[in-house]
Amino acid sequence: MLRTPWSDGVPGVTQREIPPGGSFVYKWTASQYGEYWYHAHHREQLDDGAYGALIIHPKKDRPSPFSLISKDQSTLSAINKAVAEIKPLLLSDWRNIPSARAEEFQIASGMDVPCYDSLLINGKGKVDCWSADKLASLLSATQQQLLKAANATALTAKGYV
Repeated sequence: MLRTPWSDGVPGVTQREIPPGGSFVYKWTASQYGEYWYHAHHREQLDDGAYGALIIHPKKDRPSPFSLISKDQSTLSAINKAVAEIKPLLLSDWRNIPSARAEEFQIASGMDVPCYDSLLINGKGKVDCWSADKLASLLSATQQQLLKAANATALTAKGYV
């Protein structure tokens, strides 16, 4: 991000926000190779999947710095092969509802609701959504009393009252 700080940051602080459906052309020169990630900053777009891997490969004629780690040729060969064949590993949480709906739950409850349905690895994962009845069967006696005191008769399938 050398010499382009206005294009990488929080809307209203270092750049104008890019609203949903909007666009922004980001022009920059890669000064370092490596593995990075890009992500949205507008509300909950990150939760909706606006992120990804950014891999910058070194120029072919650029000398490898790995000889500073080892002089062993088989080790250097293995490191250089790994750099050439790099594969990203992105871990993320996923909700089966849009972030706008999750925000409604948070506003209504007055607290952050860290309710996720799945852990994704490179965008793939398994979802195991329990029914409201299954969730209710797991409540302790104390939790049931708290729900009763709050005049909440049941949990939703997402575990909200």
